[in-house]
Amino acid sequence: MKRIIFCDIPMKKDLDAMVYAGTGNINSGYSKPVVFPINAIIAETLKKNDDIKVVLLRTIDKAGNSGKNCGLFMQELDTINEDIGAKISYETLDLEFKETKDNHEIRLKAMLDKVEENSQIFADITFGPKPLPMILMCVLSFAEKFLNCDVKSVVYGKVSFGQDNKACSPELFDVTSLYYLNNLTNSMVASDGKEARKNLDEFFSL
Repeated sequence: MKRIIFCDIPMKKDLDAMVYAGTGNINSGYSKPVVFPINAIIAETLKKNDDIKVVLLRTIDKAGNSGKNCGLFMQELDTINEDIGAKISYETLDLEFKETKDNHEIRLKAMLDKVEENSQIFADITFGPKPLPMILMCVLSFAEKFLNCDVKSVVYGKVSFGQDNKACSPELFDVTSLYYLNNLTNSMVASDGKEARKNLDEFFSL
């Protein structure tokens, strides 16, 4: 089955590679530093016969940092894949840094165009403009509902910043449950608020 990976690309310069092994709720065993947290997940599951399409969500910035960071992502994953030999292709979506309704529509449709039917979908929402994960959640929901796709994992890499403004204390989280929570609240049927809250409690108890 084809795997499609969406990754929000940062506009920041001088990104820090971090070791996410044994952190957060994923407990990844990948002990090498990565800039893009999703690559720590891919590194542990990548096999020679895998067919992977990476969609890099690049928000255009005047300094050109997002373009350089796309190259950094490809270099990082290609290094991981050197001794494995999986089939990996890259596609870049250039997105304007405008949070207007028209631009949200452009982003949504452009992302949907990259989804192939019957695929497994992964996403990294660590970086990028804040509204982008919200749009991505709509893409995932559409893909699962109408394109027979399987949303496997949505990840988020959390870091703190020390007095020298250097990233530290990395943690890697699987936040896929937020995607399913969003689907639940959109499709929930309840007679009143009390029953709806009970449904939420049951979801969180799983």
